[in-house]
Amino acid sequence: MEDAFFPFSRERKCEIIAYRLSQKGHYMPLFHSHTYYEFIFVMSEGKIVFSNTGGSIEGSGRCVCFHNSHVMHRNNVPTDVFYDRIVLYVGESALAMIGGGMGDLGKFSQVGSAVIKLDSAELLKLESMLTEISKETTSNDKKRLYTALILTELKEYSNNTNTQTLSPIKTYIKDVVEYIGLNYKSDITTPDLAAKFFVSVNKLNRDFKRYTGSTIKQYLITLRMKYAQAMLAGGEGVRKTAEECGFESLSYFIQAFRQYTGQTPSAFSKKALGKFDYYS
Repeated sequence: MEDAFFPFSRERKCEIIAYRLSQKGHYMPLFHSHTYYEFIFVMSEGKIVFSNTGGSIEGSGRCVCFHNSHVMHRNNVPTDVFYDRIVLYVGESALAMIGGGMGDLGKFSQVGSAVIKLDSAELLKLESMLTEISKETTSNDKKRLYTALILTELKEYSNNTNTQTLSPIKTYIKDVVEYIGLNYKSDITTPDLAAKFFVSVNKLNRDFKRYTGSTIKQYLITLRMKYAQAMLAGGEGVRKTAEECGFESLSYFIQAFRQYTGQTPSAFSKKALGKFDYYS
C-alpha cells in the first residue's frame, strides 16, 4: 500500500531524499506518521518543539530530530523564530540495502523520537554529506553510502548528555490516522471508522481527540487543506486540486479554502508557488 505521506514518489527506487527549507515559524496542526524514517537537521537557533504521542522535547536549534517510522508526530516553531533545516527521508527498503551493519539504526530503533544537540563542527560535517544527498546528480548508491555514514556518525556522537528521547504511547489511533491519510479523498464517516476499528463511536471520538487534539472532522478537513496547499504551491490548478483533495464541488472547495487560509486558492498559489512544505 502506498504511503500517502511519502512526498516524492519519483525517488521510490532509492527511498532516500534530502532537501533544505528555511522560513520564519512553522505550524504543524496535525499529528501524522510515515512508513519511512525522518531526520530533521536544524541549522538555525531558536525555540522548536518536537512532539509525539508520548510527549514533547523543546530544543533551541542546532540539533537533529529523528522520528521513527509509524510514530505519530509533529514539529512546531514560533512565528518569530527563523527555522532553517535540512530534511532527510529514508525508506525502510533503503536501510535494508545498506550492508555491513551501517544501515542499522542501533539505539534509535527502539525510540519513537530523539533529539540530539549538535556542536558546530559536527553539524558542518553532517551538512556536507546531506548536501551531496540532495543533489540530483548524486547516484542512488552514493545516497545510500552517505546515509550510512550519517547514521554511523549519529550513533557514535549521541550520548546520554546530548540526546533526549521519547517513546510514543501505543494506540490504535495511529492506525486510524494512517487510514485517514491513505483515504482522505473518500467520504470518511466516524461510524464507518468506528466499525472498521471495532470500537464505539463515542470511544473513537474520545480517543481521537485525546491523542491528536482534534475531532475527526477537523482532522480530515485540515489534512485535505494541507494537501491542497502543497498541490497549489507545486503549480497544480485549482480544479484539479479540488478533485484530488476529495472535494466534489469546486465552489465548496474555494469557500472552504478561503475559510481555512483567509485567501482564495488562486491567490495562495501565486504567493506560495514552490515555497510550501507540509511534512517537516
